[in-house]
Amino acid sequence: MSNRKSKSIVALLLVVLLSFALAGCNKPAEPADKPADTEAPKEGVVPRPEGVPADYPSDEINFIYAFGAGSPFEAYLRIVADKAQEMQGWDNGVVISFKEGASGRIGWNAMAESKPDGYNLGFAPSAMLISAVSEEVSYGVDKVDFVFNTMSDPGAIGVVADSPYKTLQDLVEAAKQNPGKITVGVTSVIGQEGLTLKLIEKAAGVDFNEVAFDGEGAIFAAIIGKHVDAFCLNVTDATTFLEDNSIRVLATGDAERSVFLPDIPTYKESGYDVTQVNMRSVACPKGTPEPIRQYLEACFIAAANDPEVKAKAAEMKLPIDTLTGAEVKAKFTTISEGYAKLWAESPWN
Repeated sequence: MSNRKSKSIVALLLVVLLSFALAGCNKPAEPADKPADTEAPKEGVVPRPEGVPADYPSDEINFIYAFGAGSPFEAYLRIVADKAQEMQGWDNGVVISFKEGASGRIGWNAMAESKPDGYNLGFAPSAMLISAVSEEVSYGVDKVDFVFNTMSDPGAIGVVADSPYKTLQDLVEAAKQNPGKITVGVTSVIGQEGLTLKLIEKAAGVDFNEVAFDGEGAIFAAIIGKHVDAFCLNVTDATTFLEDNSIRVLATGDAERSVFLPDIPTYKESGYDVTQVNMRSVACPKGTPEPIRQYLEACFIAAANDPEVKAKAAEMKLPIDTLTGAEVKAKFTTISEGYAKLWAESPWN
């Protein structure tokens, strides 16, 4: 074979090989089984708003509780916080620090004055709005930011089971006939229960004798012992005593009837345009980065809506009322305005 012919064959082979190589380059790449950056998020995982660090929370979140251990709210918060940590895969969770005293003021002030970095939260019930209206304090509707609401516990006015008073109207009529002599047990005459009675007194033109006790247990002991005529507390306070039929609730304080007491009328249905609901929300100090507040709101609400958490709440007979931070602020604003009006008309300090 001549040298020229050999070179021609080699050139032809090179052309063929180059064609196969180019065809291989143009062939679409085989897709990976599941690229990491397109992996579907796990169920219940909340997207992080822009501005939330990828490692948040990189430390424990401190929750300031203004009362002692053992309340239904504390138990429920632990359930929700643990579920949020599990669902979101956080390395750190929520720890509760107790700052009791001054009927909640110490804890509420501590929360409002803590560092607004997303690592400080606190208990913010609607009852705190009373002192926020009448005193110089660090907390209030416009002095903290709200994350979400856990539950809304309707007020309850009731009597011992064999009381002659069968309705709230009966109790009011007795107060009309005996001004200042019908005794009603409360935990504070300038707390939510005491102010509720003041509003009913104004609406009905009567005068109750409000008696302050050191806690709900002491009130029910006095009711059952017939040392006072009635009580004004919340529905969940009365659950145990309702179950053993030692007391009877005459009316409840929300705009609608309690799901736990559907046969009991509201204050308004009884003829008195008064509302008493103890909302129990979670708040953070003013200035907490909004993306973090939004993220926590979404995480806690997702946890609260988890079927396992809902089942536990139902078993505990808790008046769950899950609301966003904006919804809490709107309701708290209305409540605060009502207290401010009452304070202007009848100062309670």
